[in-house]
Amino acid sequence: MPTPFFYFKKLETWDKVTMSAYVVLTATLWYYFVSAPGYHSQRDILFNYAIGTHLFLYFFNYKSLRNLTVYFFWIGIGILHLFIYLALKDVTTLLNGANHSAKALRNTIILLLLFQVIRFISLTLHGHEMVCPSKYSRTDLFFERRVTTLDVALFLIYLAALIYLAF
Repeated sequence: MPTPFFYFKKLETWDKVTMSAYVVLTATLWYYFVSAPGYHSQRDILFNYAIGTHLFLYFFNYKSLRNLTVYFFWIGIGILHLFIYLALKDVTTLLNGANHSAKALRNTIILLLLFQVIRFISLTLHGHEMVCPSKYSRTDLFFERRVTTLDVALFLIYLAALIYLAF
């Protein structure tokens, strides 16, 4: 029997580790931003934190995000990101040319929703879950199946949205 599109499942060890590590990373960065305001390196750290989150979710958590328990946790992180963006959007030291380093934080929820749309497209057109393409292998990271042209196209759509929304 195929797994339904929406389902709740007990958290796996990978989920617990990545979710806990992300909370610790976020708390550490928050402490860094509060205790050492005004450093120019904060622009790069904040931007890389946001973009890194979006790429991490697609590259390494695409399988976990199928579980609504994990997905809702990351939606919660997206809401937190939105609040952080709203708190930092007017901080001029975070301007990086014409772009603000916190801008990518506002996109977490949008990209998580796009992930589900891409997943739905893959299930509709393929009849099975989408996977993340790998540069060095013809199978996905979790060795479930071969990466198809549609998988690559859907990933490129996600990547294009990530880049467009960040800048």
